[in-house]
Amino acid sequence: MFAYAGTGGSPLKGKPFSIALEYWLYYLAQNPKWDWTALTYAGFEQLWTRSVEQFGAAIGTDNPDLTRFRDRGSKVIIYHGLADQLIPAAGTIDYYKRVQQRMGGEKQTADFARLFLVPGVDHGFRGPGASPTGLNEAIVRWVEEGKAPQKLLAERRDESGTVIRTRPLFPYPQVAKYKGSGSTDEAGSFVSKAPRK
Repeated sequence: MFAYAGTGGSPLKGKPFSIALEYWLYYLAQNPKWDWTALTYAGFEQLWTRSVEQFGAAIGTDNPDLTRFRDRGSKVIIYHGLADQLIPAAGTIDYYKRVQQRMGGEKQTADFARLFLVPGVDHGFRGPGASPTGLNEAIVRWVEEGKAPQKLLAERRDESGTVIRTRPLFPYPQVAKYKGSGSTDEAGSFVSKAPRK
């Protein structure tokens, strides 16, 4: 919750990520002068419980029951950078697995929700990896034509905007695997691989 965003002062001290800290200051402690450095484990647990009780229904994003969403005919593409420095991808994977469990399994969930993990990119989809493209088009095809995305294309561009790498992104839990031939910078050189069980 208090991920460090840097350092400051002399001697240097850790400086928490401002969005997380401001949530605790203004929403939970309701005191902009609250001293977060005096927070104990017991105090953390107490404030965390208060957070869930007071704000979970309004801003909670972890309810796996998507029955009403599904029953309206809605579709969702969830995507997450595997190098996300702010929100761990493992949390999104856990949430998606809980959705699958609640909504009847992998196949039933894939009828309306798919997760795509994006290697090598951070929270803003920057980094050495390729960023997803065509998301709006993919969701429109799924909603309007019933064509669920079997894969998405990710691209990496250089400073001039030229595409220098493409990669396929497959629905979780599938991953892209190099075929063993062709350029490693071209999506066509990769196939879908099921995870090891």
